[in-house]
Amino acid sequence: MEIKDSNLIASGFIEGDGHQVYWEDWGSRTATPIFFIHGGPGGGCGESSKLFFDPKIHRVIFHDQRGSGRSLPFAETENNTTQFLIADIEAIREHLGISKIHVMGGSWGSTLTLLYAIAHPERVKRLLVWSLYLIRQFETDFVNEGYPKFFFPEAWERFIALVPEGHRKKGDDVMQYYAKMIRSNDEAVARKYADEWTLWEITLCSILYDPIALEKETLGDVNNVAIARLETHYFLNKCFVPDNCILDNIDKIKHIPCNIIQGRFDFCTPPISAFDLKKVYGENLDLKFVNSGHLSSDPAMNTALRDVINNLLV
Repeated sequence: MEIKDSNLIASGFIEGDGHQVYWEDWGSRTATPIFFIHGGPGGGCGESSKLFFDPKIHRVIFHDQRGSGRSLPFAETENNTTQFLIADIEAIREHLGISKIHVMGGSWGSTLTLLYAIAHPERVKRLLVWSLYLIRQFETDFVNEGYPKFFFPEAWERFIALVPEGHRKKGDDVMQYYAKMIRSNDEAVARKYADEWTLWEITLCSILYDPIALEKETLGDVNNVAIARLETHYFLNKCFVPDNCILDNIDKIKHIPCNIIQGRFDFCTPPISAFDLKKVYGENLDLKFVNSGHLSSDPAMNTALRDVINNLLV
């Protein structure tokens, strides 16, 4: 594969189960490798992810999870579960011949970071997670059943207006309805529902809330249908793991140093999860609350992440 980025060491695909998973080995050849785990599910690793790192002192392994970014087939849900995603991370590590790694990720990336560490604790040197999502059912319900409506009432009314009254009961009814419409054979219908799904989610993400700008940036994005398909695929299947599975298995990894950066005003992944993880993890976990929302681009979050990356992940 042609390498255009001068900081790339190598790039390629790992193949299996009908998927081709794209990866990049980037930066310094001598530093301890950092596996960067993107969010979503379905977000992919954009070039902006590299802005956190200095290629002179960091070696970073990026990859696009199944169905995401440059991985193929795009938006494919078959053979796409949390267990497959964990196995892909391990397959890339083995392919590159790396023994010990730092692992970091935000939002859904924080989930996979912790689950990979639980599956392979002997491979992990340090963890960095932010905007924590522990895949407990109430965390998923918090967003998809509209609890942030008390802070974003007009955005929730817009989101729920597309759902018939009979599909607004407790449970997964709203998400089930959106998922059905996102998978419609009518492309216009699928795009409409994917756009609104994405707009509601992104509304909850940044402390720098600008609804007019968000609408312009979000509506009509060609990736919305694919990402919404993957997100509803995972969330409706409880992310393919038992509820509370991370906290129930934390003894396997609490010897590993871990940093959490959590936005105090995160309406997408509520701060209670970071607090709960700190209570069971113990002294090897450093939790820092910052005055930000969910996004790593929020100023306070961005500064805190850079501090950990530049001082501990080297």
